[in-house]
Amino acid sequence: MERFLATIEPFKRLPTAEQQRLAQVTREKHYAKGETIFRAGQPSDAVWVVKTGRVHLMNYLADGKVSTTCVMAQGETFCCLPALDRKPYPADAVAAVDSTVVRIPIEAFHQAMNRSPAFTKDTLCLFCNRLRQVEHKGCMVYEPAEQRLAQVLLGLAKKFGSTVPLTHQELAEIAGTTHETTTRTLNRFKQQGFIRSSRGKTTLVRPEQLQALLK
Repeated sequence: MERFLATIEPFKRLPTAEQQRLAQVTREKHYAKGETIFRAGQPSDAVWVVKTGRVHLMNYLADGKVSTTCVMAQGETFCCLPALDRKPYPADAVAAVDSTVVRIPIEAFHQAMNRSPAFTKDTLCLFCNRLRQVEHKGCMVYEPAEQRLAQVLLGLAKKFGSTVPLTHQELAEIAGTTHETTTRTLNRFKQQGFIRSSRGKTTLVRPEQLQALLK
């Protein structure tokens, strides 16, 4: 566990002694596809890291629709705000595929912050960047579906590489569009030669053309 934490932001720059302390209380947990890790409104009691698989942070809207706030890939720390202010979890965390996550008790996390100002700085920088991403996503709701999906694909490619392993439904939940609109838009991208797609995967062939849609 100590070796794993030494590769993960923001823990990688913690002093070795602090990494050892965290490793002693950190536990792995396994979740099958579709299993809930925690629910919105539950008291926050841990900071989480995706070790393998993929975790989606989701909100269920009054009309029954689902909005995916964040997609957490392998090696990413999640549950940013509750880690700092200890308030309840703001979203459901669901394993999008069979996943292994690492659970770090929130008390141990805060103790590490208290003992290491550099770690606190790194943590704040990482979490502020996540907040910017969420803020940007909120602004996307006023953009056409074509631009929203282009932005989503480009953002996910930074996490997964040129092949994004999400279904049309999952992309729709992130972009805030319907499944039908997403499929229609992606088919148009495919016809234009911007992407290739197969079941559950989309490969960016000409990302510069997707980027041009955002200008």
